[in-house]
Amino acid sequence: MNIKDAKDEIRRTLRAYTAPESYRIPRVHQRPILLIGPPGIGKTAIVEQVALECGAGFLSYTMTHHTRQSAIGLPFLTEKEYLGKHFSVTEYTMSEIIASVYQYMEDSGHKTGILFIDEINCVSETLTPVMLQFLQNKTFGNHPVPEGWLIVAAGNPPEYNQSVREFDIVTMDRVKYMEIEAELSVWQDYARDAGIHPAIRSYLSLHPEHFYAMEANADGRHFVTARGWEDLSCILFSYESLGEPVTELLFSEYLRKESIARSFSLYYRWYEKEQKDPRLADFLSGMLDTASSAVLKEALDTASVEERFAAASLTVSFLRNIFEQWSAEKERLLKYRELFSDWHRQETALPVFLKKRLESLSVRQKNGLISISDAQWEREILEKAEDLTLSSVKDRSLNETVRQFYEEKRTAFQTTEKRTAEAVRLACSLFDPGISADPPSLYLITELSKNPLSASFLGSHPVEAYLDASSALLVSDREEALKKAIREVSPDSL
Repeated sequence: MNIKDAKDEIRRTLRAYTAPESYRIPRVHQRPILLIGPPGIGKTAIVEQVALECGAGFLSYTMTHHTRQSAIGLPFLTEKEYLGKHFSVTEYTMSEIIASVYQYMEDSGHKTGILFIDEINCVSETLTPVMLQFLQNKTFGNHPVPEGWLIVAAGNPPEYNQSVREFDIVTMDRVKYMEIEAELSVWQDYARDAGIHPAIRSYLSLHPEHFYAMEANADGRHFVTARGWEDLSCILFSYESLGEPVTELLFSEYLRKESIARSFSLYYRWYEKEQKDPRLADFLSGMLDTASSAVLKEALDTASVEERFAAASLTVSFLRNIFEQWSAEKERLLKYRELFSDWHRQETALPVFLKKRLESLSVRQKNGLISISDAQWEREILEKAEDLTLSSVKDRSLNETVRQFYEEKRTAFQTTEKRTAEAVRLACSLFDPGISADPPSLYLITELSKNPLSASFLGSHPVEAYLDASSALLVSDREEALKKAIREVSPDSL
């Protein structure tokens, strides 16, 4: 299964194990989940995401860092009486891991959660029996995992780690086994929401075979993982914002297969070249004159597929910023409308109304009932509205001041909507799909269709150029067409 299906199944399992008693699976039948998949694929990330989204606790341990004593507890002698005689008996303190779960429950208030055990099949020989007991009985030593806690264990297949130990049939028959494979299309959906560097996302659309690689030869192990791409994305953004040079060595530090690192390095240079050319941004902003626009289009029409993909990637990045601005203005306008409507309903003076709202906000912040970002957003709206009470003149009522203010905001938002629609039209005109599917065009239209912000805008603001291109490319039915078209124009792996 892919990582998205695994995440959904973990969520469903957590819900079934922690449901109200009449619906809950009996504890004896609550199998731990065993995730087996390549390293760097996101196993830990999805488990933590499930806990966060479900409002459950999350505690993580990597078993290779543990000894038998820390897992089952330390031995100590105690006195026991059997048949009238006293004996010295060895007992064990509570496992460090189990104790941590109870401490976490005490500190956080979470009564349910996920205990995540990583690298479970890479433990030492002395710890292996402890892990088998843990998976079979949901206990470390004599101490069970608290009720309401789902056990999720993860490990790598033997081909990725020489220290992997196979579990016996008795153990495997007591776990919920999930084998996960790397799947680019699922990761691209994640990457789009997570804001992975556009050069990486477009490169992988051009070279999907380079998304995940793992091989061993006489020179050692060579690999590229989803984790590597995401970490490379972070460092690229940082270097670019700091003005640091992006050298060839940077790519090989994260992409541990030379041919892929070299291939992405060449592509990134195309991306840099397009990024430094101001004509593309000017064109999408409607600021490029007709003659220069024609030259830009002709240059892209005759460019290599790598250069066209780089330009499409920058276009997607530019449009993403435009859509984010549109969404922020829309949200702000809705907040103002909601605020002023509440004021009118309460029939009180605006200064008094705003003072109470600010006091309420401070109380919610103090008690942790609102996030920092939401609090900053709300405070900005309230303080801007508060300024209106100071700017109102004698010959104009406060109602009129508020009405004019809101109309100005609404007019500005309508201008943003028109500018956003025009940017989409220009982008679609720059990458004409023609009769047959052009990979950079398909990439652009797919990104517009799948990004939540752009999909929201285009769903309520039809742009004829996008609709024509989308219809021609049949985005919803052509996931495979993108892969096939890219394979036809991509050279073999270097």
